[in-house]
Amino acid sequence: MAAHTHDGGRRLALLFEAGPARYALEASRVLEVTPPDPDSERASVRGVFPLEDLSTLMGGAPERRPGLAVLLDTSPTLAVRVREGAEVADVAGAPHFELTRDLAQRIGTLVRGALQHEGRLYLELRAEALGQTCMLPTPAPRIVTWLDSPQGPALLFESGSTLFGVPLAHVLQISPVLAAFCPFPVPGGVIAGLLAHAGALWPVYGLPAFLGEPLAVESQVVLLELAGIQVAVCASRVLGIEHRLASAGEPGRWWTADGHVVLAPDVTRLVGASNLTGPRRGPSDIAS
Repeated sequence: MAAHTHDGGRRLALLFEAGPARYALEASRVLEVTPPDPDSERASVRGVFPLEDLSTLMGGAPERRPGLAVLLDTSPTLAVRVREGAEVADVAGAPHFELTRDLAQRIGTLVRGALQHEGRLYLELRAEALGQTCMLPTPAPRIVTWLDSPQGPALLFESGSTLFGVPLAHVLQISPVLAAFCPFPVPGGVIAGLLAHAGALWPVYGLPAFLGEPLAVESQVVLLELAGIQVAVCASRVLGIEHRLASAGEPGRWWTADGHVVLAPDVTRLVGASNLTGPRRGPSDIAS
């Protein structure tokens, strides 16, 4: 999960937003960035190139109109609609990250990795795969297993409408959601985003989504180490440390000292450490 950088030379990339996420494209794969045709009935560029919303290609909702059209050097030429505000930047010195296995299983067909430029995290697109590859469907829900005992002090935090507790021994840090966080582009599932932190790429999960609730990006993330693997979970509010939890009579449900019910899922099993064992294996996709 370690970052790596390029030594010497320039590496230009087009940086932009589409849907909820931020993206980067090798500038050498971009033919033109231009306003789309004004005819809303015919989404095209100069009436020649059909225009597809990148957010839709990624499995999400249509892009906000009118946006910008990006023509890609692919065969055939592909035109995608992105949000306004695209810029070209030299990212040769930017930290680059490979996707963890869990992230690659969802977006690896269209995203080769991530890079961090001026504090912001961008997903690096595979230009040659856009329009040629379909996103994988949302995976089946994971079985929720619960902690048999509190396992010592627990950190309590709210996410969605639920109060959760995780063993304090797993907690590394609590961080606000900043520019180094990029929302996950594909709706559904349990991954809320990606976070660049301490030289590593962290998948960020929404615990309520495992319980069937809507997935949402919240204001904070709780960074955890599970079986030697680094992941994070969303939180809307961190309440603090609870030293004594009493059983509420149901698996995974515990009472706090002031009478609140806390859910304590076995996060290591829930997230699935086997899916998080570092980056995908295979040759590097990053140009040298």
